[in-house]
Parts: sequence; structure tokens; C-alpha cells
Amino acid sequence: MDKFFYLLTDGMKNLWRHKLTTFTAVFTLFLALFFVGLLATAGTNTHKILQYLRTKYKIEVFFKQDVSNDEAIGYIYRIKQIKGVRTATIIEKEDAIRIFKDQFGENIIDILGYNPLPVSAVVNINRTSRDRLSVEPIINEIKAINQVDEVRYQGSLINKIERTYTRMIDQFPFLAGIIIFFTVLVIYNTMKLSVYGRRELITSLQLIGATRTFVKMPFIFEGIFIGILSVSLVFPALIGSINGINYLLMNFTSWGIKLIFDPTVLIWLFVLVISITFVGSYRAVSNFLK
Repeated sequence: MDKFFYLLTDGMKNLWRHKLTTFTAVFTLFLALFFVGLLATAGTNTHKILQYLRTKYKIEVFFKQDVSNDEAIGYIYRIKQIKGVRTATIIEKEDAIRIFKDQFGENIIDILGYNPLPVSAVVNINRTSRDRLSVEPIINEIKAINQVDEVRYQGSLINKIERTYTRMIDQFPFLAGIIIFFTVLVIYNTMKLSVYGRRELITSLQLIGATRTFVKMPFIFEGIFIGILSVSLVFPALIGSINGINYLLMNFTSWGIKLIFDPTVLIWLFVLVISITFVGSYRAVSNFLK
């Protein structure tokens, strides 16, 4: 037990002996973990933005001129049964007259003497899926209804939004992997500098019979302490950033979106930083002791 506390204490002393190197490593590791945490949080919340955008998707269905309001209700019931459709709302002929007057300031019956506007419907699609949404199958099923005259929807915009979302999600693990890789390199080089600065002491310990494990442990503890110090700074920074973003979203936008911070991200970051610092420190010391 005394040997363990000696190694632990020596690892902590190494932090003070190499203050500038320690600060550089802590700052670099803090930035890396902060960005990884932001990416993880973004990955768990981007579907909310996508859901908001999906509420703006609108499919307009126009029935043939001779379709009555009652007949249209039956067709709309069929549309609601289509997979992917959330709601379908009828716009009766009388409603169409009112909408026309609101938009153009004229009563179309006064102009033409009759109502040429057909019964129509506004169809909204499901927005909760995290998978890419394809609207074309829904459109094709609606067009297959005989009494449907025309279907209008923002096809190119919907496809662009869904494609961009999919690409973003696919890139998150790749970006996190790059950050982690460079973080390991930073810890590795930091430990190499620490080992090099104490090379004479290490040589002396080896001459008096110290085991390789005894020599390695202070440097491994030093790396782990750097990781713990970094992650202790990341936690409040992440929570503060999420709260700041939520404040901006709630007070300066009408989106009604609130980001949620998953506490398990903190656990994963802690496990990640311990793994990174252990691997980096172990490799650095092992290479020196070859």
C-alpha cells in the first residue's frame, strides 16, 4: 500500500514539475473532450431540429372538380391510412373561397359567377423518425387515388433537408475519431517529454533493480491525473454551453426547440479520457524503456 501511495504521489508531483507541459496537455485535452461532448450532444438532439423542419413539410392534394365534400372525406380517410401520413385535413369548397378572398382580396364567385375551386386537403407526414424520410412513396399512393387531380409538395427541399441531415449524422463518428486520435498523440508526446526529463532517474532506478511496472506507474498516474483534470473542466463547460444555446433558442427564435443534455455523455467522456491517457502514457513510457 505504501508503494502504491508513493507512486501516486510521485505522479502528482510530476504535474507540478512540468507545469507548462501539463497546462498544454490539459488545455488540448479539454478542447478535444469539449468538442467530442458537443458532437455527442448534437447527435442526440439534431433529430429535434429535423422534426421541426418536418412540421413545415406540406403536401397539398387537389381533388377533381366534380368531387363533393362528402366524397372527399372518404378519400381523405384512405390517405390517412398511408404509411408515413400523420394527419390529413380537408379544405372544403367554401373554405377555398374564403382562403382565396384572404389572399387576393376578391370573392371569386363575384368575379366568375361560380366556384371553380376544388375540394383539397393538406397532408402532414410523420416527423418522429430518426431515419431518412422518403416522401415519394406517399405521393405515389396519393396519386393512385382516381379522384385526385393534382398533388403539390416541396420535393427538392424535402430531399435536400433529409440528405443533409443523413450526411451530418454519418460524419459525427468520423470527426470524433479524428479528435480522439490527435488527443492520444498529444498525451503520448507529453508523456515522452516527461519521461525524457527524468531519464537519469529512470536509469538509476533500473540499475538498482526497480521493475518496469514500478518505473512506469508514476507516468501513467500523471497521464490519468491530466485526464481527470481536463474532464473536470469539460463537465461545467458543456452544461453551461447547452444552457446558453437553450437560452438563445427560447428567447431569440420561434422554433420551440430545447436541447437536452444526456448525463451518460459525462460517463462516456470520463471513460474515454481515462482510456486515452492510459494508452498514451503507457505507450510513451514503454517506448523509452525498450
